[in-house]
Amino acid sequence: MRLEVRLEPEALGTLPLHYREALQAVIYRHLPKELGQPLHDGDYWRGERPLKLFVFSQLHGGVRYRPGHGVEVTGPVWFRFASPDRALALGLAAGLLHFGRVRIATLDFAVREIATLGMPELGRSLVVQALSPITVYRTIEMDGKRRTQYYNPLNEEFAELVVANLERKARVLGLLPESSLDPAAPTADGATSVSGVLRLRPLGVHPRAKRLERYKGTWIEGWVGRFLLEGPPELLRLALEAGLGAKNSQGFGYVVESDRERRREVGAE
Repeated sequence: MRLEVRLEPEALGTLPLHYREALQAVIYRHLPKELGQPLHDGDYWRGERPLKLFVFSQLHGGVRYRPGHGVEVTGPVWFRFASPDRALALGLAAGLLHFGRVRIATLDFAVREIATLGMPELGRSLVVQALSPITVYRTIEMDGKRRTQYYNPLNEEFAELVVANLERKARVLGLLPESSLDPAAPTADGATSVSGVLRLRPLGVHPRAKRLERYKGTWIEGWVGRFLLEGPPELLRLALEAGLGAKNSQGFGYVVESDRERRREVGAE
């Protein structure tokens, strides 16, 4: 289920450039305790590693990103939230509407409206646009130290890790059988790829699509842009509801169906 949360600033001002952690805190704070606590603790979905199957976007609308200064809020803003668990989305919507206002880092906002977003008609391919950066990585040993190696869409590992991550989510939800594991294709997060089930391809890569975001003092590399996903419709839907890549519950990898593709289809009719 997908939501769009629309907020009105009570006063104009500037948010810290890296407000992602504060926005995540808003989500946890407004979920019912019986949902939010196990979700926060990693007990909501049990698998080989704890999963938090929700994702949210950055703020859009009346915002102006000023590197080195912050994020200037100039008017109403909105962000998207999604989860394959309908109870989580409805619980968040109810909590936000009940309190009526939220505080994101240094600024207060009134909750003006929460809209539910429908799903596109899904076949076996889907072009998506990243509203927040997609990040994938491996932890490697180098000179006796463990280091995080991030990958960009030009690396083969980027698509492999995105696909393996989404398939791991699908197995936890019962969308793929455990027997479909391919032990010959391990990934750094303990997942394995199901060869041939799902494919991802970037549709053009530009250096300006790279994003460096800080979360709890750690710099994370991610990429925005357009990507082609090919696979079963239920996995394409999962990409829209659970995000692509790693760190979705920290606000990375929120994707939507590409407006450009919809406009092209309309123009062709």
